[in-house]
Amino acid sequence: MQREIVTIPASLFRELKMTWDIDWRGQPGGQSNTGISQTVYNAFPRWVGQPEVFLNGSAITQWRAIRAQAQGRVGVYRVPMCDPLGFSMADTGQSFPTGIPFSNGQPFSTGFGFAYEPFAVAASAASAGATQIRVDVSAVGVAPKTGQIMSHSEWPFLVTWVTEVSTDVYDIGIQMPLRAAIAVDDPVLMQGVGLFEAIDEGMGNPVYGATQFSTVRLSFREVLNR
Repeated sequence: MQREIVTIPASLFRELKMTWDIDWRGQPGGQSNTGISQTVYNAFPRWVGQPEVFLNGSAITQWRAIRAQAQGRVGVYRVPMCDPLGFSMADTGQSFPTGIPFSNGQPFSTGFGFAYEPFAVAASAASAGATQIRVDVSAVGVAPKTGQIMSHSEWPFLVTWVTEVSTDVYDIGIQMPLRAAIAVDDPVLMQGVGLFEAIDEGMGNPVYGATQFSTVRLSFREVLNR
């Protein structure tokens, strides 16, 4: 069955708690006769997160529509992995709260423009399994940071180290290892984006009262079968 992908707009969520992490999926194997603890790794690692998000007014109804579109655990969420310490729009010196308009300056009839996702480009090719890639950030003008979550082709990874090669070109170490090959000039998103499914059927139901605001706790795990 082809699962529908539902995009969560980056402008919708104001995260109160950032909880993104890599689940290496190790299973304790007990202790050996020598007293050494053992851990078994027999499954692919994946990203998980339980972010808390603040919604108010029309953001609540928009989120309700997105949840309905995903049909519980049937659909797949395309999730911007917000992490202001790793990367924020303010780093670029620009602001696109409603997206990029057409060339004549006009937005869509909804008042929104095209989605804006700041990106670098791959300065050299890399194969799946690589733990180091080279990126050119001249398009965005912001150097990558150690600990930042980035992504390629909706496969997120975390930057473990950064070395400047030349102006706007950097080698970066990544974990988990690259899960899809990168060609020269492929976009690498400065704010990671991944494909996730809800862990709980009723995840994120926005309960609210007369004040019309809600704090929802989400529970996501990365979808590996694509």
